[in-house]
Amino acid sequence: MVSSRRLYCSFYGCGIDATMLNIQRLGLSINGQTLLDDVSFTVEPGETLCIVGESGSGKTSLLKSIQGLMPAYFEGISFQGDRQAEIRQKGQWRGPIGMPGSRWVMQDPIAALNPKIPLGQSISESLYRRSMPKMDVDAAVRQALLDVELNPDVATRLPSEVSMGQAQRACLARALIANPSLILFDEPLSALDAVVQKQIAATMKRIQLKYEIMYLIVTHDLGFASAYADQVMVLKNGKVEANQTAADFFHDPASPYCRDLVLAARALGSLSGPAIPSSYERGADV
Repeated sequence: MVSSRRLYCSFYGCGIDATMLNIQRLGLSINGQTLLDDVSFTVEPGETLCIVGESGSGKTSLLKSIQGLMPAYFEGISFQGDRQAEIRQKGQWRGPIGMPGSRWVMQDPIAALNPKIPLGQSISESLYRRSMPKMDVDAAVRQALLDVELNPDVATRLPSEVSMGQAQRACLARALIANPSLILFDEPLSALDAVVQKQIAATMKRIQLKYEIMYLIVTHDLGFASAYADQVMVLKNGKVEANQTAADFFHDPASPYCRDLVLAARALGSLSGPAIPSSYERGADV
C-alpha cells in the first residue's frame, strides 16, 4: 500500500524533508497592549515543544501569530528554507507570519467542523481548492482517516453523528492531509475524557514519529508535557519565563515560578518521578 505521506506528496508536489523552525524575538501588540514580547525558540523535525503557562499568558496568541491570524513582529524567522523569511531577517518586519506548510488543530473539535457537511468533505477542503480529481481526493481522505485510526466509513457522517474523540481525530486528519511540516495544537485533548486523551495522544505521537512533523502544543496539562514534550516553554505575561528540555524542566526548573508550577502539578497527582532538589537556588522568588 502506498503510504499516506507519499500519497499526499504526489498531490502537493512537495517533499517530506523539513528544516527546523526558528523564531527570534517575536512580539505582538494590539491596541497598545503588549501580548507577546521577545519570544524566541527553535524546534527540530520530529520534536514537540509544549507551551505552558497561566491563562492569559500569551500561549494561544503565539499560535495565532505563527499561523498568520495576528500581526506579529520579529527580528528573524526561518521555516522550511522560506526565501521570504530570509529576506525578513534583514530587518524587523510587522504583519502576519502565515507559515507555509503548517496546520492548526483547535481545542473544540465540534466547533472546528462545519456541522452541515460530512467529515470527509471537511477533511478534504484544502484538496478541492486545488481542483483535484474526486477519485484522488477520496483516496487521500481514506488514507488520512486510516492514519488517525478512524474507519474510513466515518467520512460520510456529520460531526453530530460521531463522538468527541472521533471528531478530534477527524480534525487531525484534516491537518495531516495537507502534508504539513508543522502542526499547531491548542489544548487538543482538554475536551476529551481521560481514556480518550491517552489514546489520541498516542496517535499524535505515532504520526509525528512516522512523518517527523514538528508539534507546537499549548497545554495546561504538565502530565501530558512530561510524557510527550521534547522541550517545555513557559510563558508568563507574554514573555518567556523558561525554555528547557523536558527532562531539565521537570527535574531542575529554570525559575522559582516554574518550580511552583511543577510542584503544584505533583501535588495534584498529574506528575510522577524524582522530586525537585531541595537545594533549589535559582534567582529571586516571583
